[in-house]
Amino acid sequence: MCAQAFAQDAGVDAPTVNPMGVVMAARGGGAPVLSHTRRHRRAQPYEETLRMPLERGRCYEVLGYATGAAPVFAQVIAGRARVGDSLAMTNSVERVARRRFCATELGSLYALEVRAEGEAWWYLAVMPIANLVEVDAGAPRPAVTVSSDAGALVAPTQRFAIGGGDDYVARQIQGFARPRAGLVGVTATERRTLPTNGVYESTVVIPSGRCVHVVAAGVPSVADLVVELEDPAGHRVAQDATRRNVESVRHCAAYAGTFRLRVRVFSGAGLVGVQALMEP
Repeated sequence: MCAQAFAQDAGVDAPTVNPMGVVMAARGGGAPVLSHTRRHRRAQPYEETLRMPLERGRCYEVLGYATGAAPVFAQVIAGRARVGDSLAMTNSVERVARRRFCATELGSLYALEVRAEGEAWWYLAVMPIANLVEVDAGAPRPAVTVSSDAGALVAPTQRFAIGGGDDYVARQIQGFARPRAGLVGVTATERRTLPTNGVYESTVVIPSGRCVHVVAAGVPSVADLVVELEDPAGHRVAQDATRRNVESVRHCAAYAGTFRLRVRVFSGAGLVGVQALMEP
């Protein structure tokens, strides 16, 4: 085993176990939604992005194995946001690396970013594992799950009036919520007067399997807001993609936790209101 380990670490051209065989032995039956292999023979880093044909509401597992002189990482993304931690695939003991995630956004948004820091040989497969959501009248809806673990988080019981008032900011938030039946305020509407590049930060608890919209609305003198949401590990999981003074991001949490929201005035200045709204 030690001799084999030294050979694997020596580079992609050294005698070694085929990564494809290691992953295929671990994945069992079933067809992957994505499989991919590559040998990178240069010392310079290499990156590629692989689109994944996913189904919204289904959970998946990334399995990967890499050998060679440099580490290889895989990162699930949805649009511009990272989904969970990156997956380190390189080792010399034939151990498959695994990372589970659930497609809570449109399936067409998902991709897998692969980065090799140098010479390496890798194979990965993305396998469907379970459904996360139930279907109600043809629309996917997250199924609420409550764990018996001591650290489990359940849906917040306190409700706040959407918009929290009758001023311009409140009416913008209420206008966002009006066509989205059933939304409830799970945080109070916080108002701050912010300069250009001024930032407001707060937190919101999202239970497992529930979806939250973070809405930010500015007065007309605020031209462009940027809204971001980070998971409990500090990874950005959602960010708006437009340039308006009313912005929102939506995130469905596969795992319960306390998420950090951040709102920045990219252009303009003035009063900004921020509220988190949960789907039924």
